Amino acid sequence: MKQIPLALVAVALVAACPADGIRPCALDVLPVGKVRPTGWLRTQLELQRDGITGHAEELYDDIGNSDWLTGAHRGKQYEWERGPYYAKGLLSLAFALDDATLKARAKRWVDAILASQLPDGDFGPKRHSWWANMISLWLLRDWAEATGDARVVPFLERYFAFQRREFGKFPIAGDSMWAVARTGDEMDVVLWLYGKTGKDEWLEFARALSKQSADWSTYYRRGGDPGREKSTGYRCHIVNFMQGLKTPALQWRLDGDPLKAGAYEAAFASDGWVMRTCGRPDRMVNGTEPLTDRSATQGTELCAIAERILSCQSVISVFGSAAVADDLETVAYNALPGTLAPDGKGIRYYCLLNQPSCEDKLLLFANNGDRKEMVGAICPGPHSGFGCCRSNFHLAWPKFAQTMWMGTSDGGLAAVAYGPCRVSANGLEIEEGGDYPFGGNVTLTVRGGAGRKTLALRIPAWATGAEVKVNGVAEADVKPGTFHRVVRDWRAGDVVTLEFPLDVRASFWHQDAVAVMRGPLLYALKMACADSVVDRYKVPYENEWIEKGGKLGFPRHELKPASPWGYALVRGADGDFACETSPVSLGEKNPFRPGCAPVTLRMKAVPTEFGGWGYMREGASARAVDPPPSPVPAVAASPVTVELVPFGSTQIRISLFPWAREGL
Repeated sequence: MKQIPLALVAVALVAACPADGIRPCALDVLPVGKVRPTGWLRTQLELQRDGITGHAEELYDDIGNSDWLTGAHRGKQYEWERGPYYAKGLLSLAFALDDATLKARAKRWVDAILASQLPDGDFGPKRHSWWANMISLWLLRDWAEATGDARVVPFLERYFAFQRREFGKFPIAGDSMWAVARTGDEMDVVLWLYGKTGKDEWLEFARALSKQSADWSTYYRRGGDPGREKSTGYRCHIVNFMQGLKTPALQWRLDGDPLKAGAYEAAFASDGWVMRTCGRPDRMVNGTEPLTDRSATQGTELCAIAERILSCQSVISVFGSAAVADDLETVAYNALPGTLAPDGKGIRYYCLLNQPSCEDKLLLFANNGDRKEMVGAICPGPHSGFGCCRSNFHLAWPKFAQTMWMGTSDGGLAAVAYGPCRVSANGLEIEEGGDYPFGGNVTLTVRGGAGRKTLALRIPAWATGAEVKVNGVAEADVKPGTFHRVVRDWRAGDVVTLEFPLDVRASFWHQDAVAVMRGPLLYALKMACADSVVDRYKVPYENEWIEKGGKLGFPRHELKPASPWGYALVRGADGDFACETSPVSLGEKNPFRPGCAPVTLRMKAVPTEFGGWGYMREGASARAVDPPPSPVPAVAASPVTVELVPFGSTQIRISLFPWAREGL
């Protein structure tokens, strides 16, 4: 079967502007609910349903009594982003699980938003609230796609007409720097509306929005002037940075600018300023709110993880990029579970690569390190840091699930990310199984539908030697970093198998510390943990003790190491790190629960205290000492064997190690 890298197909369209003035997407995002997670992946969504997402309206007053629902005009956080953030994730979760209770709860939000529209077209609890309204637009678009609700399109047309009239005296910048940075979120919905209606006025409106957006294409290549950040969309803010990723791709659909086509790649190029300055092996970047450095104990925000997943969806759709899909998996299978409590009842505001202790102590980051809102920001619980993350994280797993499959331009399906699920779209029903990402096996079984269709199968860039078989017959010309296309007459019972070799890979980061990856997974030291449950704690923005979280069964946890972690991995004379891999065992429903990792790596290491390694920082005891420069000097201790497990299967962790030369 012929193989075509879909990214090349999309970029080839740059020079040719279609007759209607908009470049088509390489892949189509499927409506929420078309992809249903199964197995351990479904468990992650069920934990949300039974945990924070399912109880958010009880836990958080600014959600449960949001002005968006009540019309009470309490102001501040009640009228701004938190309610719509939550509702957007709630709706996606409801349809991913096909849960009637959650669907009814989501409909309550949809009905309230639709009912809030004024005669002039504006809506919501506050006038000209461009940014918060953008979040609600996503919610309404997803609802319309899933249900066919005929109220949504006229609602959007009235609102966009209102904005078009108002922009002369109240532009996007008149709302906030957040709106300028995140204009791409609205552009995505406007382009969807154009596709539904075919009305040129909405294409022109998308161009008007584009002109008011922060200049992300330039920023991802060259950075910006720190003194002008607030006036140019605060682009160094890590959540803005991640939300902005979708904007150049959407702008490219309008103008075909090659600089916009390459903006995402520029942002995450290994030799670009972003990854050199603050990059991480989990394909996130460090930022505590603004971007920081590559220290192993700087953090990345849960909000940023969620928005990275959502932006990947848009960029993959536009360009059909296998590389961006690789990033999507890496973020979703590492940073996301590593920032969530394994019982679904807690989050961390910040995720640190090296986080051997999670205590309610000062972090002393350059930003937010000594603010009262940051107390408990690395302790899993329902209140952690600012309220944005506990409002926004709800969309992360459901939107990842939605993006696992997309439609191809010829009416087929593309496997964008792999994991246990069932997809029913474009005349095919496919059940996906296997042990991926913990192992290298993926099985796609056609359960329903028939006819000549394309299956475009992503082959990860790291999967050298990957094999694809259709009903036991091997496919030729399977290349890493592309989508392998299989075009045939499909029948129920057909089986496609993919085998991805999972070689262990080492990469080097701050002070030459080493990160260990296997397939899409980052690995971390397996550590014993002492867990202290805290029922009574201070809530951000409140200078009082409360017990509400504990009473509802949502306490805060403080976690301390119960085993040593001051190890340097041993590097052989050939430059490699010797490693033994255990067989994969997926018997546990939640592979991200500590102690239940489906696979472990056994590696040689030496204990060392060089440079204070193995201890917490003085004056910032919530953060560890950074790995000393490698290779560490000769140590007297004999090598030992340590176990590494997937990053997401740990609650306390070391994932960036110093290293020592073999024989020291």
